[in-house]
Amino acid sequence: MRREIAFNVLKEVMINDQHAHLELKKLDLNEEDQAYVSALVYITLQNYLFLNYQLTNFIRKGTDEEVRLILIMACAQHFLMNPIPDYALVNEHVELTKKVGLKPLSGLVNKVLKNVIERGFREEPKDEMKRLSINTSMPAWILSLLKAQYSFEFAKAYAEYCQLEKPSYVRLNPNKDLPDLSDFIEPYNDALIAKSALFQSEHLDEGNLLIQDINSQKVADYLELEEGLDVLDCCCGPGTKTTQIADRMKNTGSIDGIELHERRSIETRKLLEKWGITNTKVITSDVLDYQTEKEYDRILIDAPCSGLGVLSHKQDLRYHIQPSDLDELEL
Repeated sequence: MRREIAFNVLKEVMINDQHAHLELKKLDLNEEDQAYVSALVYITLQNYLFLNYQLTNFIRKGTDEEVRLILIMACAQHFLMNPIPDYALVNEHVELTKKVGLKPLSGLVNKVLKNVIERGFREEPKDEMKRLSINTSMPAWILSLLKAQYSFEFAKAYAEYCQLEKPSYVRLNPNKDLPDLSDFIEPYNDALIAKSALFQSEHLDEGNLLIQDINSQKVADYLELEEGLDVLDCCCGPGTKTTQIADRMKNTGSIDGIELHERRSIETRKLLEKWGITNTKVITSDVLDYQTEKEYDRILIDAPCSGLGVLSHKQDLRYHIQPSDLDELEL
């Protein structure tokens, strides 16, 4: 059952372009099952290109995407997680293939996995860039871009950094009388990070705290905020920085949040409500079209970006972003 759940999450992420953390958040599992599914999903995503490389010479280029995903999951279990007997690995993924409606291809899964197990790790490519791409599961075009802009050494260091495990930083809600959260968070380098139990609790949904990267948390420092200011927050979705601005101003003054996409505007309003923010208005608009006679004391522009700087803690983003996405950022 746990492998089937992990498969369904990975299918949403890799085939239907959803976000892993949101898909995992939807699950209603006990702590042990949630931990296993999350580990399998993230290990697979973090090493996707490496795992795919281990089996590509045993399958045809046009092989069904879902079957390929099952094989990659099996390789994650075999090469990178606590090993199980070879016969059990093959049998469980053959059965998984049948459960998800791909019974005619179960023989292929059986044959490919036996070949992978018999051979072991595939010989690495001789080309330096291709080898780096596979070993760090970083798409070659991203490495080539970083090499051209900086150097091969920079590209290599960044790709290796992205493979390191990162903590999930949290920020507490100062607008609530919070319960004891020691079972869910812990101090880390003058900040707070989440324990795994947090993601099985209701504290995130209830707005007692939120997940916000440590670098994102530092942005508000540069605004030199104080009570009573009028602030324009451009590209405000999904609202983490917006709540932080409101917190720094102790919910006084006013914040106008501009967000291009209605879906992100809705997410921002929901967060503001459960965070207890009352001084903020969210407007769905292109910030270039936004017109007002109001004068602002501070303006924050968190403009759309390539996303390349956050690949270290958004493991699925590297597989969804494309060179054309960077071209669209040009005005």
